[in-house]
Amino acid sequence: MARKKFKDIAVENFILHYQQKRPIDWAAQFNRQAPLDLEIGFGLGEFLLDQSREAPERNYVGIELDWQRIKKTLHKIWAIRQPNGQNFFTDNIRILQVEADIALRRLFVPRSLHRVYCLFPCPWPKKGHIRYRLFSRPFCRVVNSRLVDGGFVQIVTDHEPYFEWLQEEVSGSGFRVEGRKISPRFNTKFERKWMGEGQEEFFELILRKSEHMDIPLEEDLPLTVYFVDDFIPDRFCFPGRVGCPSVVQKDFLFDPQRGKAMVHLVAAEEHVTQHVWIVIAKSRRGWYVALAAGQTVLPTPGVALAVRMTAEAVKQTFQENNTTNH
Repeated sequence: MARKKFKDIAVENFILHYQQKRPIDWAAQFNRQAPLDLEIGFGLGEFLLDQSREAPERNYVGIELDWQRIKKTLHKIWAIRQPNGQNFFTDNIRILQVEADIALRRLFVPRSLHRVYCLFPCPWPKKGHIRYRLFSRPFCRVVNSRLVDGGFVQIVTDHEPYFEWLQEEVSGSGFRVEGRKISPRFNTKFERKWMGEGQEEFFELILRKSEHMDIPLEEDLPLTVYFVDDFIPDRFCFPGRVGCPSVVQKDFLFDPQRGKAMVHLVAAEEHVTQHVWIVIAKSRRGWYVALAAGQTVLPTPGVALAVRMTAEAVKQTFQENNTTNH
């Protein structure tokens, strides 16, 4: 069965952040200087599109992880432009598929955002899942650092225990907190869902920046390409590492005809966990070890460590062989 082609979506509003120089130059992305607002987890884009229409003088960035939701939102943007192709208000929207913590730490410089919105984030209601909740105290401090002085965050939830947890978690992150119950007003998918189940009020939290938290931008690291004299695949053994960062092997593949190996590793750090493929291949200078091309991988300390540990494991294969032969 043929794969369904992507069509009728506003691809020009979608940013492949892995292909951008980080942090992103948002003025260049929008071709203008304007107040910059962010929506975390925009769902089907209802609120994002409403805001961009009501305030065309502002720039809006929406981030979401679910590709189907992103695709539906891009289709809505495309549909607004038809049939004459004019952009209307959608020129002030950019969309990314990225985790919120990564986006705030790497794509936005300090004091660059004016407003941050998050409507109906997953409350992770089970006790054992609390660690997955967004807006933990460390994350709140990062959000604070990226807001301009006087900027604010608006969070709305249907889950009262999450609302109470948020008010405790935000303590010490430089915000003045305003919490209240509100009636339905956003017409998003999840708001409609809870209304359909009989919920008549929700919980709103406004976090107004009152003190600046100095959280520096996390920058990319240059990744080294290592060269070794020889490589014996049968002796390859990746040692692994547990700590911060942790690096563990998931798979090892070798093609003797091409003289090429691939190592699948997982690099887990404080704020990001990434699956990484390292290539080991012959060259005129011997064997080289490097990050494989074509990956959506952030060049973090954990990835740099993964490449270095692989090179050391490759070197160990022929050192042990030489020792055995002598």
